[in-house]
Amino acid sequence: MPTTQRDQIMLLLAIVGIAGAGVYWAYQYDPKATELAAVETRVAALDSANQAARANASPERLQKLRDDAKKLEANLDLMRTLIPTGNEVPALLEQMLGAARRSGLEITNFTPTGTVSGDTFDTIKYKLSMQGTYHDIGTLLTNVGSLRRIIVPVNLSLTPSGSREARQGPKDERLLTASFEIQTYVAKSTAEDK
Repeated sequence: MPTTQRDQIMLLLAIVGIAGAGVYWAYQYDPKATELAAVETRVAALDSANQAARANASPERLQKLRDDAKKLEANLDLMRTLIPTGNEVPALLEQMLGAARRSGLEITNFTPTGTVSGDTFDTIKYKLSMQGTYHDIGTLLTNVGSLRRIIVPVNLSLTPSGSREARQGPKDERLLTASFEIQTYVAKSTAEDK
């Protein structure tokens, strides 16, 4: 303990100075340091984002994005070529049935079996039965596969026709009954198409 009055005043000033520094630290410097650290973190994140944006905006990257967009547009145009819109389906089915008649096939059943809704297109299904020779049925299936739009024959079943019908065919060819389903796809319209 200081014994002189001057030493006591110096001790008191030292204590007040240290207490003042502590109060300044607690109420002024420390909150500002925390705020400054948060600002520095945000600046670093923004700087990193800016560098990433500059890298993505490089001429090579922009050209790659343009090329990808052209490829996607070409794929979309191809899809629009292969998949009919709703108002084209009746004409498409008429083309297929006309090809069956021209091939000499007798259509015995043609029944819609429903529509399956999808994300980008709907699947429309029909059940179809016909009678004809093996080669005529094969020719029809080839013609269906060659149509401008997608029509998919599935679940094909070939069975010999009854004896009365079998006699109607040429001597060396027996008539068959072909039962199968056909599926066609209809593109869903988007707001941009309307």
